[in-house]
Amino acid sequence: MLEAPQPLVEYRGQVRPLAISPDGKNLYAVNTPDNRLEIFKIKNKGLTHLGSVSVGLEPVAVAMHGNDEVWVVNHLSDSVSIVDVKNEPRVTRTLLVGDEPRDIVFAGPGRDRAFITAAHRGQNAPFDPQFGTPGIGRADVWVYDADHLGSNVNGGPLSIIRLFTDTPRALAVTPDGSTVYAAGFNTGNQTTVVTEFLGLPMPEPTTNYAGVPQPVTGQIVK
Repeated sequence: MLEAPQPLVEYRGQVRPLAISPDGKNLYAVNTPDNRLEIFKIKNKGLTHLGSVSVGLEPVAVAMHGNDEVWVVNHLSDSVSIVDVKNEPRVTRTLLVGDEPRDIVFAGPGRDRAFITAAHRGQNAPFDPQFGTPGIGRADVWVYDADHLGSNVNGGPLSIIRLFTDTPRALAVTPDGSTVYAAGFNTGNQTTVVTEFLGLPMPEPTTNYAGVPQPVTGQIVK
């Protein structure tokens, strides 16, 4: 009896779950199943839990903008929660970004540019995703001036950089903040599979040592 094919399960875990404030006093952690940002005081002999703040659904990444502001990437909500932690911690702004955002870093000379990875599927974006157009990348990096956000729901990104990959994931920044690197999680290598039903000739050798022909299979082609 043949079994039905299993659906592809995409890994949607945390990408950057922890952040320490620049002054080294506090630790911030995403509580993904409870949709919260947890706040801890760093002490010589451990951590003290100071409280938590409700953010969007499935927070997976967190980054500090100075000592008093935390940006949290919410994977399922397609959003970023900006949390003021200077006094009573609270969400002061929610930015609607691209589909399934996953990571965030701050770069630039003053670390005032926010970079956020998201899938290129058209959500909250001021462009046509061109789903039927060949050669269009399926990954975006949203770039913000963190000190001067726009008033619209997506915060007025400075740029949305399109990358030729799929499922954009982790980001990294050089120590001087001048360069940002982005990694694709499910990315292509310019190959595809041709089904065996097309009858393409198989590459040699086509038999084993005993002369038994190999079964007809699909082929990976470039």
